[in-house]
Amino acid sequence: MFSLQGLRSLPFWTAPDANSDNRIAFNDPYVKSVVEDLEANYDAIKAEYLEAVMGLSTSSTGLNDAKPMESDYVSTDTEHQLHKGNWEWHSYILKGGKSPDFAKRCPKTSKLIDGFGDKIFGTPFSYCFFSTLHAKSSIEAHCGAMNLRLRIHLPLIVPADKDVAANNCGIKVASQKRKWEEGKCIVLDDSYQHEVWNETDEARVVLLVDIWHPDVTKEEKNSINEMFDYSAKMGWLGKSK
Repeated sequence: MFSLQGLRSLPFWTAPDANSDNRIAFNDPYVKSVVEDLEANYDAIKAEYLEAVMGLSTSSTGLNDAKPMESDYVSTDTEHQLHKGNWEWHSYILKGGKSPDFAKRCPKTSKLIDGFGDKIFGTPFSYCFFSTLHAKSSIEAHCGAMNLRLRIHLPLIVPADKDVAANNCGIKVASQKRKWEEGKCIVLDDSYQHEVWNETDEARVVLLVDIWHPDVTKEEKNSINEMFDYSAKMGWLGKSK
């Protein structure tokens, strides 16, 4: 794992209670601003997902009259062997590269992400996609490749638990378990071991967004990007999709 020393480190950067006054770790304004903007646009983002991915028209824009978008999750890649069941990705940013088709089909979502500017993690390890974990599916415990980013989940569709005490659909980072709540972001450091499960009979959908860790300076970002650019040029990272 690529590790930059000196960065503040927590499994989750959001409190379990989405209504807590101290919801964002360290009350960090950088993270807080992204979370607030995503949550403020929850309805629009969910509507675009339903149209573009599910084929359920919620407007008369005509943007998604074409057939539903196909998943760009590649199950034969060695980096995608941790899941069991059915896990679909519909990506705006995949390995640092942006999808023009996603931007066309989901203009509000893509414009919002673009508006975050250099807060968006800008390396070949950068992702932003609709993550659909279907019924009876799971992602086994694993660690991200680096501690340079924070990963945000904006839950769009969360199946109900079979009973109040159950946790049939959730995420565990380090030793901490959380449940998603529609419209309320979870921010995590995926360099910690983490796993996800959906034991319900319905799909769970989140918009996943990678941002730079707030402690990485502008100078460090530039140096890191230069390092990854050189590595990509040398063929050490493979090609971004």
